[in-house]
Amino acid sequence: MTRTNIPAYRDLPDDVVADLTARMYESRTGVRWMVLIAVAPTVAAVHQSPSLAMVVAAIAVWLACLIRVAVAETYERFGDRSQSRPSQIRWQTAYGIGGIGLSVAFAAFTALVILSGDSAMLNWALATAVGMAYGPIPYVALQPKIGYPQTTIPLAIPAIFLTTLDDTTSTYLAVSMLVGIVSVLGHCRLQYARAVEALLDRRSVDRLATTDHLTGLWNRRHLEAVVRQVIEEKLDGLHWLCIDLDRFKSVNDTLGHEAGDLVLCAAARRISMIAGDDAFVARVGGDEFVVLLSGDRQRARIVAGRIADALQQAIAVPQGTARIGASVGTTAICSHDTIDGIARRADERMYARKAVMRKAA
Repeated sequence: MTRTNIPAYRDLPDDVVADLTARMYESRTGVRWMVLIAVAPTVAAVHQSPSLAMVVAAIAVWLACLIRVAVAETYERFGDRSQSRPSQIRWQTAYGIGGIGLSVAFAAFTALVILSGDSAMLNWALATAVGMAYGPIPYVALQPKIGYPQTTIPLAIPAIFLTTLDDTTSTYLAVSMLVGIVSVLGHCRLQYARAVEALLDRRSVDRLATTDHLTGLWNRRHLEAVVRQVIEEKLDGLHWLCIDLDRFKSVNDTLGHEAGDLVLCAAARRISMIAGDDAFVARVGGDEFVVLLSGDRQRARIVAGRIADALQQAIAVPQGTARIGASVGTTAICSHDTIDGIARRADERMYARKAVMRKAA
């Protein structure tokens, strides 16, 4: 059973939109077969009755087929899930232009076949039109603005032209095509709901596996995965900030563990706010946090100082007032580094700061 509260497309998370785009383009092999299916009757029609209108309609179908294939192959070469949401929407738009363009071109060709009165060619064209309406549903339904027109056009236009013919059989065919529109729309809605529900469920599971259940920050497992990727891709300008809360044990001892949890959540919020939206913030231990920060050493030092200052401020909890602090150690991430090496350097600098603070106290 699918959810009844599937969010609107504009409200879907960016990674879900990217996954939907990638799934749409999984139809690449099917597109090639659809092109062959569409081209065959147009070639036959031009061979049998090479009127100007029929030739123009056939050429339109062939051009639409070329565009359809070109779009699919271009995504295979240049498209990627990691691209931004606007890029994903552009890929979807290109997919829609190719698919809807082919639907319109073939529907126009089918209309000419209906008007020509060639019953054998008509049966062939109508069968192909029905296939073009139902075949792409698993892919085009992943973006409703694309799916609805692409699946209804191959049925709607032929149905309209069939009603112009003065015979009972054509009327029955037109009614069948119109009923088919209701069917493909229903299939599109169901396919979209199922795909989005599956992606949102998978996202929830992935999120649970990679986040800290108390603070909502990323956990150690995800931190290590991200740093491993940073090292493999040799990304520059990233710093590791190791943050260890001071006097946190006394909070648990004097105010209780419930107050300690509230303090950890408050500390997580303050760290995230200061680090900024472009930073990666994780809780990696009881009272230990790590921030991955882009920029130069000066920015890393400034952010580290601001985090330390912010955590010096009192934290009000229902059980009383908690006063903690923080020691922050920073180190740059290099392409030849290991995760253990990065963490060790940051820890050494963090403990050195703790020693300095103790002496100052």
